[in-house]
Amino acid sequence: MQVHQIPIFKDWVPEWLARAVIFAVLLNSILGFALYYNNPESTIGYYGIEPSDVQYSVVVMYASVVSFLALDFRIIKYFTTRKYLLIGLALNAVTYVICFYTKNWILFLICRFVQGAVCALFCNIVLNLIFPRLHSGRSRVIGYTIFYGSLQVSIPLCGIYCSYVLYYFNFNWLFYGLIILSLPVLFAVLLTMNSKSRIHKKIPLYYLDLTGYFFYTVFCLLAGYILVYGQQLNWFENQLIWLLTAAGIMLLVLFAVRENRLKRPLINLEILKAKNFVTGLFLLFAFYIFKGTSGFTYGYIESILGVDPLNIIPIWVFTVVVTIISMFITSRFILTGTPLIRIVIVGFFILALFYIYMLCFVSNTGETNDFIIPTCLFAIASGVVFVPAVAFTVSSAPPKIAFNASFIGIFARFLGFCTSIAINNYVQLYTKATVYEKVRESMNELNPQLDLTLQNIQNAYINQGSDFIAGKNASGMYLKTLIREQILARSIRDYYEIMLVSVIVVIVLLILIPGLNKVVIRLRKGSLPY
Repeated sequence: MQVHQIPIFKDWVPEWLARAVIFAVLLNSILGFALYYNNPESTIGYYGIEPSDVQYSVVVMYASVVSFLALDFRIIKYFTTRKYLLIGLALNAVTYVICFYTKNWILFLICRFVQGAVCALFCNIVLNLIFPRLHSGRSRVIGYTIFYGSLQVSIPLCGIYCSYVLYYFNFNWLFYGLIILSLPVLFAVLLTMNSKSRIHKKIPLYYLDLTGYFFYTVFCLLAGYILVYGQQLNWFENQLIWLLTAAGIMLLVLFAVRENRLKRPLINLEILKAKNFVTGLFLLFAFYIFKGTSGFTYGYIESILGVDPLNIIPIWVFTVVVTIISMFITSRFILTGTPLIRIVIVGFFILALFYIYMLCFVSNTGETNDFIIPTCLFAIASGVVFVPAVAFTVSSAPPKIAFNASFIGIFARFLGFCTSIAINNYVQLYTKATVYEKVRESMNELNPQLDLTLQNIQNAYINQGSDFIAGKNASGMYLKTLIREQILARSIRDYYEIMLVSVIVVIVLLILIPGLNKVVIRLRKGSLPY
């Protein structure tokens, strides 16, 4: 028997155990990816950095995933499957140990970049283990749903994990916990997989486009840096932004020219000529811009309502359950032949309802239960939009080069994610400044309401047992806190208004663009999602 025909799992391994191992590998990769996205304050305090630095650390890992997936398309055909998985698990363990013991920010970013490559490695192996087993179009739709459902619930699952760990331990213990969680996966891979089995027939690595990979990686890192730090550096008023933009454009041109000349390019850019494929990329790009707004909801609950992270866990649990249910219901509609673009429009419409709800309820008062409905609406919208948008994009690609849709599709999602950060940073700064200016105009000595408000707050403190001096000082501090919360709430409302208008514009465009309803789902056996 040839090596590549040896079963991946040993003969005694039942199918349910094999699937459990595959899912454990996938879960191990996505937990590391979304590790601290819901807890930026802990990262800021531990490393002594700025919020934008935390955002860029997430971008670094995402950029590594995006670029390495295209390169890994060839590498995975060289190594045996078990050996490749063990290499990834070992690299993850080493980087987790480094992150546990060090507070060096540059070293941390290097580790996150390596973890991104390992995450891509894991996802690629999981996809190559799952989808070759799914021969019918029906089963492949379910496969897409399971994979993307796992990606969608990664952030709330990590939120639950981080909340428990950070409640009892310091920030660096998050990595210690990931090491512990990796051990069962390591033993499961060793016990259940054949040592000489491989997913594909072995292909030499001398055709790897390492130069193209370098151009692509650096371009992604530069694009992420510009979008994350642009507002902080005043965009093109800063010479560094000009230099990085010029370097990014040059790298992109060099990459495009190189890929068009190579016989075995890293990414076949001919796919961009396919009809409706660019529309699919736009859907993924727009979806990830809107997806980035979910952080404001959780931030609002913590900062303004003062809810402890442990008490937000029920909301995250609801989000996980609703996302899974909505994605499987959506898969049923796809299987019945419902036009993909109609499902996507319904998803964006539900997203608009989420923004409307938040506009009605965002204030400086409220309860956690009030936000179960909007977070569930957001989860439903994510579940309804994601799989149809990916299926639409892949189905629009020519069969011979359809696998390239995965590489460019994940880049569109990455660019949408970085753009959402840029928009968030700009709009939050602009709206906060605008609201603060309005408050400052009314908060002056000529306004009799100011003295009356301070006196009422002071009397409340005195009635609770404080003396006159303590009550006066506390009233000033309380008023400042109240004003800060009002400014944050108002800026969040303004931001959601912009997002509501934007999602309505996207819905109108999807209705007006001709020919979108004619795209028929074609999930081919040779194409894998990312």
